[in-house]
Amino acid sequence: MREYKANMRPSRDFITEKAATFGENVRLNRKKMNLTADSLAKFLSISTAYVGLIERGERCPSMETFLRICNFFGKGPEVMLRHESASTLKEESDESSQRRQMVLNMLNTFDPSELEHVISMIKSFKDFVSKDFEDEPRKNKVVRFD
Repeated sequence: MREYKANMRPSRDFITEKAATFGENVRLNRKKMNLTADSLAKFLSISTAYVGLIERGERCPSMETFLRICNFFGKGPEVMLRHESASTLKEESDESSQRRQMVLNMLNTFDPSELEHVISMIKSFKDFVSKDFEDEPRKNKVVRFD
């Protein structure tokens, strides 16, 4: 682990290496979920071109976008910044990725206009949940729909 003095910044090489590693992990996780770059971009509310730049390690996303990407894949930032081999990611089969795959399978049954409505509903729900949890940690709050 690297230690930094208060006035010391990481080197450009270190940042470039982490951007490339993060981008590689974004691409591997996206492909693992059978998503196109366009689909991922829509879910994250960013452009497809920007997804490509991130995946190629040509751009470092903002902290907000970085965290949204990590949350989307259900992985912590430390995992997304660590070099993972494609075989390691293929072997991984946790409950979160199984649920994501189930949702993706359901989404594949919608035509494009229906899919736009579903995406809109998901974004609205996400906004509702994030406002509801502003003052409390998510792990302690349960939302039930009866």
